[in-house]
Amino acid sequence: MDASASTPISGTRSPAVVAPVACMSCRRLKMKCTGSDNPPCDRCAKAGRECIVQRGRPQDSANSKADIDSRRRRSQLEETFSQPPLPSRTYDSPSFQPVNGVGYGRDNQVARFGNSVARTFFPDTADRDVQEKSPAVPQSISTASPYSAGTETGANTGGTSPDQRASKRPKLGASRLSPGMISSQNRIFEHTISERDMVQFIDIFRKRLMNFIPLLNAGDLDNAADIIATKKPLAYCICYVTAKYVPGGESARSKLLPVVSAILQGRAFQPNNAEDEWAMLQGLSVLYAYRTAVSNGSSSDSSLEISQRSIKAHIETYALQLSVHRSISGVKASLRAEDPEIMKTMSFRKYIFWLWLFNMSHHHSIVTSTPPSIHEDSTIRAAPEILGHFNVGPRILQILAEVELCLIWGKASVHAKGLGEWWCPLDVLDKPIDYVEQGVLTNVDACLKAWSSKWEAFFNSEPLGLGIEFHYRFTRFCLRTYLIRNVRLISSNLRPSQIDALNRSISDASDFCQFSLELGPSSREAARYMTDFGFVMISFACIFIIQACEAFHTAIQAPYEHLGTVEEVAQLMKELAINSTHGPSFQSQNIMKKVTRANERVSTTAAKDGSVVIRGADQSSSLATSQDAHFMEPQLDMLDFFPQLPRVS
Repeated sequence: MDASASTPISGTRSPAVVAPVACMSCRRLKMKCTGSDNPPCDRCAKAGRECIVQRGRPQDSANSKADIDSRRRRSQLEETFSQPPLPSRTYDSPSFQPVNGVGYGRDNQVARFGNSVARTFFPDTADRDVQEKSPAVPQSISTASPYSAGTETGANTGGTSPDQRASKRPKLGASRLSPGMISSQNRIFEHTISERDMVQFIDIFRKRLMNFIPLLNAGDLDNAADIIATKKPLAYCICYVTAKYVPGGESARSKLLPVVSAILQGRAFQPNNAEDEWAMLQGLSVLYAYRTAVSNGSSSDSSLEISQRSIKAHIETYALQLSVHRSISGVKASLRAEDPEIMKTMSFRKYIFWLWLFNMSHHHSIVTSTPPSIHEDSTIRAAPEILGHFNVGPRILQILAEVELCLIWGKASVHAKGLGEWWCPLDVLDKPIDYVEQGVLTNVDACLKAWSSKWEAFFNSEPLGLGIEFHYRFTRFCLRTYLIRNVRLISSNLRPSQIDALNRSISDASDFCQFSLELGPSSREAARYMTDFGFVMISFACIFIIQACEAFHTAIQAPYEHLGTVEEVAQLMKELAINSTHGPSFQSQNIMKKVTRANERVSTTAAKDGSVVIRGADQSSSLATSQDAHFMEPQLDMLDFFPQLPRVS
């Protein structure tokens, strides 16, 4: 060190150590205090303020070093709990080719600007300086990336994707925890259910509920004891969800609720490695799929439910934090390297998760008439081509089939105004039209037919084929119905094209409802464990039929037949409900009430010059001549679905 470096700055002391007793200002700022043994200290002298030092008893100074050491150890303990060590990872060395004689890529940029150059701009480049900057991690708590395991077995991975690198960003919800907070969190787990019960809940889930979450495979849940030991977030989430379907399960759910809440608040099970992150994603997917869509706020069971909006927001935020939306980079890198174990890599698993998350967001957006939280983009549009390279199983095929159904909305919106923005209010830019162009209907039908010709062969496959057909019928109903939402349907003098479009929409809705009535005994028994949102989708179609029959009774073909189908579906949902607090039970009551009222109103309608006049005593407005009626608006009884159904009086 040269002289200039060692010369003290004017007004400060020569190299000073941390004072045994900090001044009041430094203590308040929680900063190191140097020179307070001879006030003012360096910081107060520089700031030009009074330096006040409160010295304790003489014996305090003798123990000050021990106190400092104690505080340092306590601080290190807090860091251990709040910030888990980064896993050590192995990377291949990528090679870059010069372009037009100029070297591009991270190697060139590091040579010119140093290691601080942003890694985001070079997603396919390995972080060679990670091990230099990261402290050594004990082997007992470190986990190599999935690709490094492939390297050990001789597989050539040929590159590293962003999701394979150690995360540089703070973990979602990670915070510095005091020993008191840690102790409080530990108490959460002291009164949970026994391991015996957890094993049985996981077994029930694997046999009954897992088929409704295509992300999970039977092999993932074969060893319940191992899941409890190594994948605690997944184990607790499975038990919390499954307990709802078991007699007497309310007690177990009440014990598990604090644990699940801690998971959603980022206060439990902070992942230490990629496998821990994946287990967390799987656990959150169970909560998301089986979130309670409707509940009776007055029931005791409602206090055991977590807001579906909280679950949806957390899983999407956490997934983006793990860069699942960029996982396609790792998949394509493995494709280029011809990795034979590509479907076992973390990149591939995250990509499938990203597609599933898109499907879930899309379905929620359609039913609630809200903007999708995850929009269609190139990573999703590439799914058919990317997955076409693999011999994937039926569960991934179901996810892909739903992705292609959701993508039809974007394709059809090229020809149909507003179809790609179904959540927007009506008449924002254009006035309603009086008809649906035949070319638009033809285009939508062509898209649906192309999808059907590709996937119809899977309809009869067990057990996932039923799910594919279920979503196909729902999408067909929604697409054709949304086409008429901007059509001005005047209750008198409906044009033949308008009558045809209206009847096709109702027919598709009825066909979707009929699907559940056509199930065999085994499938009906399995439907008892369907997610709440599946029943919401059925209710969505039922209420559309009811409102359409009330408004346009004379224009609809066989209205009583359609209402009869709705009534049968409502009765089936009542029988499928596991108890009176289950979502299908509320929806059944709501639909029964509406269909009974609709039958009464339809039977008392009178036609005057082709118009329909509603004479219901509690009807606030009637559809008379020249009155417009728009369907599929957010006012379509959305409160019946979100957040809770009104109780039947």
